[in-house]
Amino acid sequence: WDQSLQTAAFSFVGSITFSYRLAFDSEPGYDFTSVEYDAGGGNWQRLADYTGYGDTVAVHVLTITQAMTKLRFRFTSDVGWSDQDGLYNTDGACIVDNIGVRDMAALNDFEDFEGTPVGSVAAGIWLGRPYAGFGRYSGLKSGLVDKDPCGENFTTQVVFFIGSPNPSSSYPGLYDTPFCMGSGGVAAPCQDEMVVSPVIDMTRYSSAQNNVQDGTIPPADLSLLGGAELRYTVYRDLPYNNLVMFYWHVRSVGGGCPGRWLDDGFIYFGPSTDYVHKDQDVSTLIGAGEPVQIAFGCIDACASYYLILGNCAAHTPSPYIDNVRLYRYKTAGPQWKGSYVRFGDAFPVSQYNIESYIRADNTPGYDSAVVSCGSILGGGIAGDPAYGGPAVYIHVKASYIGPAPLKPPLAGPALAGSSGNPAVNFNYISDDGTWTVIQCDSVRVNGAALADQYCVDLNDELFTRGYMIEYYYSARDNAGVETTWPEWAGRLHAGPYCEFACLPVMNSDILYIFPYGSLFFDETDSYWQSAFDAVLPPPHNKVDRFDGYYETSVTSKQLCDFYRTIIYEESFWDMSDDGTYPHIQLLLDWMNLSEHACGLWLCGDDAAASLTAAGSSPAMELLSAWCGASLVNTSYFSATGDIAGGGVVSPLLTGDQDAGIFVHGGISDRFYAFGGCPTINDFDVLEKTANGRRALLYPTYGGSSYGAAIAATNTNAAGHPVRTMFFGFSMRFLRDDVGLAPIDRFHVVSDVLAWMQAVTNIDITPAEIPRAYALAQNYPNPFNPSTAIRYDMKDRGLVSIRIYNVAGQLVRTLVNETKEAGAYSVAWDGRNNAGAGVASGIYFYKMETARFSATKKLVMLR
Repeated sequence: WDQSLQTAAFSFVGSITFSYRLAFDSEPGYDFTSVEYDAGGGNWQRLADYTGYGDTVAVHVLTITQAMTKLRFRFTSDVGWSDQDGLYNTDGACIVDNIGVRDMAALNDFEDFEGTPVGSVAAGIWLGRPYAGFGRYSGLKSGLVDKDPCGENFTTQVVFFIGSPNPSSSYPGLYDTPFCMGSGGVAAPCQDEMVVSPVIDMTRYSSAQNNVQDGTIPPADLSLLGGAELRYTVYRDLPYNNLVMFYWHVRSVGGGCPGRWLDDGFIYFGPSTDYVHKDQDVSTLIGAGEPVQIAFGCIDACASYYLILGNCAAHTPSPYIDNVRLYRYKTAGPQWKGSYVRFGDAFPVSQYNIESYIRADNTPGYDSAVVSCGSILGGGIAGDPAYGGPAVYIHVKASYIGPAPLKPPLAGPALAGSSGNPAVNFNYISDDGTWTVIQCDSVRVNGAALADQYCVDLNDELFTRGYMIEYYYSARDNAGVETTWPEWAGRLHAGPYCEFACLPVMNSDILYIFPYGSLFFDETDSYWQSAFDAVLPPPHNKVDRFDGYYETSVTSKQLCDFYRTIIYEESFWDMSDDGTYPHIQLLLDWMNLSEHACGLWLCGDDAAASLTAAGSSPAMELLSAWCGASLVNTSYFSATGDIAGGGVVSPLLTGDQDAGIFVHGGISDRFYAFGGCPTINDFDVLEKTANGRRALLYPTYGGSSYGAAIAATNTNAAGHPVRTMFFGFSMRFLRDDVGLAPIDRFHVVSDVLAWMQAVTNIDITPAEIPRAYALAQNYPNPFNPSTAIRYDMKDRGLVSIRIYNVAGQLVRTLVNETKEAGAYSVAWDGRNNAGAGVASGIYFYKMETARFSATKKLVMLR
């Protein structure tokens, strides 16, 4: 929004006294009411700015020399969480009254608007003026050109460039979305429009899955439908720098009257030229069973973020929106949106005392973890019977995972943190000696509780090096139903859980950093951990892992003292929150100041591209000076012809004699970098600089040789060797060229870590992976005093093995954890979970995974 209440030009004598009463209620720091005057020729000068909440009477005296001037109140909002999109809850961004304008001769005008009809936009010399409209460019179009070989779509889609004056150079025959009507950085009209669906009847459905609602949902099912999900596909060629983004809205239409447009408060971009499928839970945004509408929009955010987030220099025809579907689903109990702010891995607060406390923190500016849940059908989240406040809880287990001497597990009231705000409380509820339950409280902004968002903090003066803190959440609604997040966590404390580690653990001198790690385990980590297990002897295979977007506590001294090898996976996008790239400087200091040999392994799609785009001195020092690498192309697929020229999607990489690291007996190693569908991966093309050597090569194309990995050896300030390896691809895309064990990924990890002088196994051949899940008959059977139970895991996953008596009661939990694929054995000593011996008789043991379940009988004889 950019709206004003403005006078026509008026003449005056001498100075002007300008007074008014103004009430304002807008998003602090982002939405503003400005009071301005025209100093001539449309050169508006500000007299005052108001943001946030307040009620004021103000007087300004203007001493100006021109014969005539104008006055105005101007309200502007940014692109999100404002009065414009209805997400900032106010009765109006600004309300003005009792406006007086007087010069040295007389009262020019006074307006209290009492005689002005409701709905008027003019009174006296004052006129309400919205900013000039931009135009309408949205509509439907088929046969669209795209650059996604995995998702060709020639059907009709929603676009936002119809009538645009900008022919597209990169999409022949199409047009780019229109630019703002003004030069860059000038607050000019910019595109911000959306396409709105017809009203959707939430009591009916489409049997043909189209726009015709020809079926009626049975009444018995309607009462159980508490969830709703919006699904769609979008083609994104929306580089961040362009500041062209898309968004979605939903709204209820109760009684024929549309409600406010609601969404998740985000606008979306994506530089990858691909179609992506999106799922968005909208259960809490629409009324239960009320008709709804859906909207998709395109916004050019240049007016708000020029030279702050991008330069707006280029556009494309995207976004394209298609396959929009709305689903309803059955729910019971509190429903979770997940954890928006999580506790992160951290280091001691004192760099000189490794046993000093480690804070339970997360991203900068947040001291609490935040989780979101609500219960539409259960009457909302219940209150805690003892303390009041929400019946939302965090369950915490703090155990030591480091080497001897062991530290005791932590449990009890001491785990509960403090918010520092008397209105927000994190109350200790209970513990069983292992798991501690702490009450969460509502997230508050300016004192007001946010709906369905809850926060909690843990004690910042309790945890020390080597502790692993696992946690999950539970909530209870007013119908008395309780659920947990993650969903499986509440089933007899079945992991994996959310977690953070207190580093360094000191089992290993290797630090593995994956900034985009998931809450529990992720695809990339599963590839790395299996390689660590094969390549590194225990306990070195238990490498320290840091995952999260930021790390604010670690110092270069801590890195120097405890790590000889650092592996950094994925993009460096997260390494700078303020443009200074603090993490890069930490790596530089670690390499230069280490009092021992050290090795740095960097790998990931767009890692080199991100460093090059940053262009900062630390970024270029890391890439060029230490890693001996430069970026040739951001995509091997594009360098070899892209979609139009049959670009190479999954190149076969070969070891280069130049570095010789992946060459054995004169024969080069070979393996694939998989770049295929559903998304084409952008593998960085590299070249050596300074003392760099090419370690891996992409296939030669058009007579040109392309580097896939660069190795370099340097000497630091203390005279110690520093070895670096830079991969232009992520390890999760590494594939074997032949199906022989050990797999190529194990060979690659072994070669690099051995070259970096880490301790590695001589034999890295893994045990044969079972072809199916299996539960064997225990042996011996009958037994006394113990028996062994063998079981096979076909894939990595959560597995449980439990003993039950003939009445179906749980006797003993033998296994309840995530296991890698492989063959295992567990013993039962005839004792229950309390440690007491069980009576003679028949028992049953049951194995459960996500995809397999089996039960067998055993006999205990005393």
